Amino acid sequence: MAAQPRWSQHDLWDLFDLSPVSDTDISKYLDITLAKCVDWFRASGGSFFLEDGSGVYSLRAKYGEQIRLPEDAVVTPGIGIAGIVVESGVARLIDDPYMHPDMGQVSGNAEIASSMVIPLTDPRRHVIGVLNISRQAGEQGFRGVDLDQAVALAAHVALAVGNAELVNRLKSSLDHTAVVNEQLVAVLDSVGGAVWVVDSEGRVVNANFPAVSLSGQHAGEQISKAWPKMIDEALVQRESVRDRVYDSRSDRTWLMRATPLDSGGAVVAAQEITDHERQQREFGRVKRLAEIGQMTAAIAHEIRNPLTGIRSAAQMIREHPDMLGDFIGLIEEEAMKLNELCDEFLEFARPMQLNISSQRLEDTIGNVINVLSAVAKDLNVELELKILEQGESIDFDNRRIGQVVHNLVRNAIEVTESGKKVVIEVESGVFRVRDWGPGMEQEVIEKLFSPFFTTKANGTGLGLCNCRKIVDAHGGELSVQSEVGEGTTFTVQLNREQA
Repeated sequence: MAAQPRWSQHDLWDLFDLSPVSDTDISKYLDITLAKCVDWFRASGGSFFLEDGSGVYSLRAKYGEQIRLPEDAVVTPGIGIAGIVVESGVARLIDDPYMHPDMGQVSGNAEIASSMVIPLTDPRRHVIGVLNISRQAGEQGFRGVDLDQAVALAAHVALAVGNAELVNRLKSSLDHTAVVNEQLVAVLDSVGGAVWVVDSEGRVVNANFPAVSLSGQHAGEQISKAWPKMIDEALVQRESVRDRVYDSRSDRTWLMRATPLDSGGAVVAAQEITDHERQQREFGRVKRLAEIGQMTAAIAHEIRNPLTGIRSAAQMIREHPDMLGDFIGLIEEEAMKLNELCDEFLEFARPMQLNISSQRLEDTIGNVINVLSAVAKDLNVELELKILEQGESIDFDNRRIGQVVHNLVRNAIEVTESGKKVVIEVESGVFRVRDWGPGMEQEVIEKLFSPFFTTKANGTGLGLCNCRKIVDAHGGELSVQSEVGEGTTFTVQLNREQA
């Protein structure tokens, strides 16, 4: 009479004791479970083969007489006894492999008298492994009732193994998460600014060391007050939102950025820019002082020339009173130059006031060209007006824009060689003045709109500066492109919103 299995309902619950599952593998759990199965069926040995993800079933545990199985043993579906069980999903009781026609290709094992090969099937009816329990020659063979009980047991084993795999994957996932979190904290701590990770409710779930050091400070409170609005905007726009926070108590400034997360929260970063802003203010102060010094020198130089002429004329009149009529005209001329110079200085210094009206840009430009045509003719330079597009009337100050056109066209005429031409192109809200003069180097272009910078022998350096001031007052843009030997193009764009 065959030995009866010695397992109970309590033994079944032991299968689900997952404490042996290690942090990296379930091999210990499989060894313990296999040993229990062999003991329950009073067998001499057993083995577990589990699917490795490639369709092949690898040896994962062995016990008793089957300890001699090679470590690299595998089960391939459809090949061998275990392979046929895997492919069919049907358990087999093997007393003599040669007695089964469908297993005739399998070599027998003289030491094994009887074995049960049972598929381990998950709830989706997928075979996840094979349990093999054997008895040696001389021991009683397994019977059909043993196989039925083994199949019932295998269902519990399959569920327990599946749970063990899940626990192992969960532990691996937790370990990976812990490593990633540790790396994230290290990265955040290495960042110069403060970084907070905020959930969808506005709660801080992670923060780096600079962020923690701000907690409890008035500056930290000011920064946290800016979170809700920034995070809401970032989540609605699905893009990063920036803001600037200033703490008046400490006179410190932060540049903040909120970046939305798919989870509904956001990453909030705050970079202190106090030193940068102070440096920028100091740089601006030094620059203004330099400009004032440059302006003072330019004003002194421009005033000295007419005064020198007036003084010389006065000395000649004192020495030769009879020559008063000859020098009175020179004095008047130099006085007019001083008056014009003062007008330019005042024009540059006073706030811009515009008299806006609706008119056609090409009409204003045409009138200026008619005035300058005589100057161009004297210098043997051709003026060409191209109307690229008949634009509608736009709003601008006719006198001020006429002043810009006059300045740009006259400059172009003066730098253009005799026999060449200056082209003025006009389209909707935009005009260009192009010359074929010597062009300018990049260093000159960068200084071109600076006050009192000029390349002319008799220039004040305020013409182009005033032109830009007028265009800026209209909300437009004045730009220049130039190459040495290729000429220069000034572009004035008044309808920037439509461009």
